Amino acid sequence: MSYLRGVFKNILGVFSKMHFHFSFSRTPLKEKISQAIFRLETQLNKLEQSASKLHQRDREMFERCIGAKASGDEARAAMYANECVEIRKIAKIILASQLAIEKVILRLRTVEDVGDLLNQMSPVAGIIKETRNKLKGIVPEVAYELEEINNMLGNTLIETGKAPMEEAVSEVTSDEAKKILDEAAAIAEQKMGEIYPKLPIPPQHEPKVEEPIEVAPQVSSQPKPQQPQFTHEEPAQPVMEKVVEEPKSKPLKELSLEDLEKLEGEVLNYIYEHGGELSLKKCAEALNVTVEDVRKILVKLEKDGKIVIT
Repeated sequence: MSYLRGVFKNILGVFSKMHFHFSFSRTPLKEKISQAIFRLETQLNKLEQSASKLHQRDREMFERCIGAKASGDEARAAMYANECVEIRKIAKIILASQLAIEKVILRLRTVEDVGDLLNQMSPVAGIIKETRNKLKGIVPEVAYELEEINNMLGNTLIETGKAPMEEAVSEVTSDEAKKILDEAAAIAEQKMGEIYPKLPIPPQHEPKVEEPIEVAPQVSSQPKPQQPQFTHEEPAQPVMEKVVEEPKSKPLKELSLEDLEKLEGEVLNYIYEHGGELSLKKCAEALNVTVEDVRKILVKLEKDGKIVIT
């Protein structure tokens, strides 16, 4: 009998040790929250570095824009202004993302127990997810880390057995998280005006509707082409509906073959910005090249299947 009591005590001792091991092997909730906050703050620092680089690039383009405008080169001034606009679009996304992550950190700092985490997890998960989607094409390493942090917080809830239903998460995400993201975007819009100076020349986007380009006499008798059909694999292939043959302007500069190849991208952008219509003279003046240079580029682009001239 005493032998059985000894065996029973040994078994109890084993289970007691196992319980002790399992109880203390799990990372405490506060420690996991602290880890998440630290990782989020690290991403904030990375975004700040990216924002600083963009600001420096914008300042360079802004100074070039000022110089071009002062010298009377309106085409180049507009080109630099457009570059500033694109830089500032990215900078605004990064700034709004920083503000959103700061909101997440503030919410996580208030978590004291599992119940608090359960209440905060739905909006926090929605904010991190949307921020990650906006950054994945701009700062992919930050986007990846945000996804990992979201997974870590979700696993923490699963370990506690308090994970919310997916429907509840979606419902709160579409409400509270959206509200916080909208607030961050509004604040970012306001701060952008304080951080970045106003451009000296409005950027050129699309030509005004009230300035139609007339068709050249030799093609005026032909009916207007129907909706253009793309013949190349690339999406949004530009179709040249109207090419105006205007008198040759005085050559602005002579280009080598290598320069002409580099000019392809600029001509394509010009075509996109002007809705598929192009005036040889105006394009040449805008890009600071000769009419003949533009004509050569158009021939090459059509031969390569990048545009269709009708």
